[in-house]
Amino acid sequence: MKRLPLLIGLLAGLVLAAPRALDAQVIQSAYNPRDDQYRILGLVRAQAEYERAAGDHDRAVQLFENGLISEQELSEMRQAFERARVNYLQQSLAVIFASPHVTIERAVKSRAADGKSYVRLTLRNTTGGGVESAQLSELIEQELLESLKPDEISNVYVSLKADPGIDGAIISRPYEHHIPVMRVGEPAVVSFRLLRDVEEVVVSVNYADKIEEKKIFLEKDASANIVSVQSVQFSQEADLGGQAVYDLRLERFTGDANAFRLLAVGLPRDIRYEFTDPLTNARLTQIRFPEGESQKDLQLSAFLPQRSADSFNIDEPINFWVLALDDEALAESRDVIESADSAAIEALPTGKSRLELVPRGVGRAELRAMNLYHEIRPGGAVEMDVTVRNSGTRTLDNLRFRIDLPLGWDATIEPEFISYLAVDAEQRVSLLLTPPVDVMVGDYEARLRTESAAAGRAVETEDKTIRVHVAASANWLGTGALLVALAGLIVGIVIFGLRLSRR
Repeated sequence: MKRLPLLIGLLAGLVLAAPRALDAQVIQSAYNPRDDQYRILGLVRAQAEYERAAGDHDRAVQLFENGLISEQELSEMRQAFERARVNYLQQSLAVIFASPHVTIERAVKSRAADGKSYVRLTLRNTTGGGVESAQLSELIEQELLESLKPDEISNVYVSLKADPGIDGAIISRPYEHHIPVMRVGEPAVVSFRLLRDVEEVVVSVNYADKIEEKKIFLEKDASANIVSVQSVQFSQEADLGGQAVYDLRLERFTGDANAFRLLAVGLPRDIRYEFTDPLTNARLTQIRFPEGESQKDLQLSAFLPQRSADSFNIDEPINFWVLALDDEALAESRDVIESADSAAIEALPTGKSRLELVPRGVGRAELRAMNLYHEIRPGGAVEMDVTVRNSGTRTLDNLRFRIDLPLGWDATIEPEFISYLAVDAEQRVSLLLTPPVDVMVGDYEARLRTESAAAGRAVETEDKTIRVHVAASANWLGTGALLVALAGLIVGIVIFGLRLSRR
């Protein structure tokens, strides 16, 4: 009877030990290939197996302490528990590290005082370990957990590109920013200088053996409260009597919907200017940005007078400023604007752009002649004078005269070449046009052309057309006979009339 409880205990131990060995085999073969695809389900499966193995291990320890199972059986249960624990740990790490994610919170574009554009990116590590990350501390030692760093993303590389993909050019400096560590929830701010002024960029983030690229429309930094002004053609040349056109791009860096007045400060009084909308050709004096619009393209046209005045010199650059100011800034800067002090204007906290205009003189050769129509007889020649005058605003160099003649004609020009002709100066040129000996009666034309240059540029001149009429030679014998016959007729009529009167 004393052995009955012991026998019952041994049978119970065998009954309990047999399922435990079976559980060890089940746990060892519990891996599902689809757990790699559906990591959360794999984690749920691994957690259930771990909790079951932990319970079995605790019961096995109690049985061993009561002498109901052997040490080998306890070791097998401990091994099964460790396998389930490692499997659960692997699945937890897989969920935590499977999808590290970096979020782009803000991309703000700003304009510095020197006109350069900058972009400030705010990134954040939003990798979600959640409850699984917190449970890791229960599975592994704290030292090992800290070495794994599940809440950090290491070695993040950020760059700004024009287009996505491998062919997208980097348009920022530095070309790439390196962020050594990004911790969960902590923002990382990096700044770039744009090498190309754009409204949107592709943000390329390289981390955890993958590259993520997103096209971002840049937010404007409204703290400056200005409208920036930029021009690609910051320096232009224009002939007197002509105009220079500057393409301007205005960009809003303000949150207000104020109207901004447009001014060109520093131009001489003889040079007129106007701002126009290139799409509608409307002349503007101020602009306002509609809601949702941050850029506007305009044109500035500067009109030069026909003649240079005392307010500026030919070939000397004129520096001036284009300003965009709201009413408050205009009132505060009125004295500076009226003085046109370049240093004071540069210091104004407002949108501006410095431009340059170089006025150029124009060479113009003017041909004048008293008579461009001549009549000659065979054997004769045309002799005439032409006056060439520099009616432009720049010295003419290397004047050369060319004449296009009818077939067989010959011409002599004196002088044929003039090396220098000052402004408003003139010189007389003699022409001799000689027809061939057998020239036929009729009308002929010769075209006089002038070739010259001013400041290395060819000068266009209006050609002069000389018309020549060749008349037939007079027949003196026939004319004399005709005169004699006419005189005889007149004498006959007189005699006949006298006879009639006597009767």
